[in-house]
Amino acid sequence: MANFLIATVVGALAGAALAGSALAADIPAKAPPAAPSWSGFYAGVSLGARWAANDWRTSNVAPNFGANLFIPTAGTGGAMDSVAARFGAYLGYNLQVATSWVVGVEADFGWADNSKAANSLPGTAGVMFGAPLVGLPSGSVKETWDGSVRGRLGYLVAPATLVYGTGGVAWQRLGLNASCTVVPGNSFCFGNPHNETLGTTRVGWTVGGGVEQMIGRNWLVRVDYRYADLGTVTQTFFTAGGVGVGFDDRFDARVKVHTHTATVGLAYRF
Repeated sequence: MANFLIATVVGALAGAALAGSALAADIPAKAPPAAPSWSGFYAGVSLGARWAANDWRTSNVAPNFGANLFIPTAGTGGAMDSVAARFGAYLGYNLQVATSWVVGVEADFGWADNSKAANSLPGTAGVMFGAPLVGLPSGSVKETWDGSVRGRLGYLVAPATLVYGTGGVAWQRLGLNASCTVVPGNSFCFGNPHNETLGTTRVGWTVGGGVEQMIGRNWLVRVDYRYADLGTVTQTFFTAGGVGVGFDDRFDARVKVHTHTATVGLAYRF
């Protein structure tokens, strides 16, 4: 009797195992998840810093009187650099053209308060009639908003990780200021006190790159760096009221404008 019960149990278990194997064979295997696509529009915000690297050169001092002869530093340059926090926003479109390549276009806008002042401008120190010049002009360089439109080319080192390069056209709002007062002695400004500001929007080029990570299927986080060359600004200061009988307060400023921008960004992909 015992042998009969054991044989019955073993047979039942064997039948159940065979039935389970057949049922499992009928269930299709689960397909692996599809790789995420990078194609589509996206918009995001960024936070970081902008370094302004500016070189100020003063030349052509008092051209009616050839005062450059008395100012041996005229024509030389000095750094007017600054760093400031930058807040920005960006909008773009990606197209995944192959398994590992992504191309796109992007526009961005940012604001930072870069400002650097000098209480005697580079290239203004000198000696006249055997005595040092006094009342040297002071000034500043200020950058506020910037923007760019760029192309992008990226390589997927992993399905959700993009390494990219970028380049295009850049804009930068720039302000130059110069001022001086008339003081006793060999005053740099001999005729009138002056305080002048030039506001201009520079256009140049920018290049850079970064790393972007897809989180889920709709969020993109990035670390980004760009360099921009905005050319050289030339401005003649103190033309208004700066020339008269026996005096000429004018001088030329030549400022080379460069920026370095590093940010982290978070974007939503539509």
